[in-house]
Amino acid sequence: MSLKNRFLMQNILVLLMTIVITGCIGFMYMYFYNLITNNTIFNDVPDVDIVFIEDDKVVYQTKNFSNVQVKEMLMNISIKKNEFFYKNTRYNLKEESFITQDNHKYRIIKLIPDNNPKGYDKSFFWFVIFVFLITFIIANAIVQKQNMKEIINPIINFKKETEKLRMGELDTAITDDGYGEVRELGKAIEQLRIKLKDSIYYQQKFDEDRKFLISSISHDLKTPVTAIRGYIDGVLEGIADTDEKKKEYLKKAVEKTKVINTIIEDLLLYSKLDLNQIPFDIQRVDIVKYMDYCVQDNLIQFEREGKRILVESELSGTKYVMIDGERFKRVVQNIVDNAKKNIDNKTGKLIIKIRETNSAIILEFKDNGQGIRQEDLPHIFERFYRSDLARKAEGSSGLGLAIAKQIVEGMGGRIWAVSKPGQGASIIISLKKSQ
Repeated sequence: MSLKNRFLMQNILVLLMTIVITGCIGFMYMYFYNLITNNTIFNDVPDVDIVFIEDDKVVYQTKNFSNVQVKEMLMNISIKKNEFFYKNTRYNLKEESFITQDNHKYRIIKLIPDNNPKGYDKSFFWFVIFVFLITFIIANAIVQKQNMKEIINPIINFKKETEKLRMGELDTAITDDGYGEVRELGKAIEQLRIKLKDSIYYQQKFDEDRKFLISSISHDLKTPVTAIRGYIDGVLEGIADTDEKKKEYLKKAVEKTKVINTIIEDLLLYSKLDLNQIPFDIQRVDIVKYMDYCVQDNLIQFEREGKRILVESELSGTKYVMIDGERFKRVVQNIVDNAKKNIDNKTGKLIIKIRETNSAIILEFKDNGQGIRQEDLPHIFERFYRSDLARKAEGSSGLGLAIAKQIVEGMGGRIWAVSKPGQGASIIISLKKSQ
């Protein structure tokens, strides 16, 4: 129930309750008054006295009224003052008259006792007003006490908490006490606090990442830029004094520009992935055929260095996964390039094992290199993180596995690594199986 309807119902209930209680107490007041005073307030037929007059002569009366009293009655009737007091009793006068055929005039005066004592109406009125006010005040106090607990106090607490938020205190959770819209207000303020806290956290994280990014990129670009300058200076200063040396220097300078280009491309791709600016074109793909295609793209380079790369499938029949083939190719390429750098010539081998579970396809890229140290293992998917061995490799941006992780998780998969020093490393990817 909304606060508007709640207040309306409270007002109606308070009014009805006040009227009912006042009516009950008023009835009890009249009942006990009648009981104590032995009055006949509730009697429908009071005792009536009669004075019968024939031709201005009293011929019958139920009480012994004097002639003066009878004349007083007649005078009161004539001036429309239809009341008469007798022995501290107030009577209402009613007259009926008729004339017989023999021209005798008869008048009947009825004296109806007024059972309402003098001042009773006024006292009863003020008593009812007093009871009504007291009942109304008590009922309102009960209602307001409940409103204070469920509405006023929570709003006061919310005001205090918002003051804390204004002062930058974001760690205290705001309770959702109260009723109806007040409770919803508390939830909204708590959500605002959480979002504000997250916003500040991400802003601080963004600033730290920006500083780290500038530092890392500056460090990574410094080496190839220095090398390019060295080669060009060697040509200009005559160190490369033959055409063959000049060609070799310029060729190495071009290779270093490719390294710079790789670093910049990886940085731009990672930034877009991190900001969710790259949509995925998810399609149903035969995973074995897809991996064979990826291996063929790398087979010549492996053979040129005396290394081996092959696919081993443990699947029974054709199995499909839902991936963006173009983006996932970058994942495979990054993992393969990373493995190729860490295995030896002539003896190096990378095996891509494909197996399945009830709901997923598992890809394991297992090499026979030196492996990954245990202290490096939890960090290899972090951006710009490279182990001591990886730092020796040129042309690496430090973003390859971080990009792979972003793409895999963007497609709803998981990626992790296992390794033992001296026994090679395995990069494992789990993809949802397409039924």
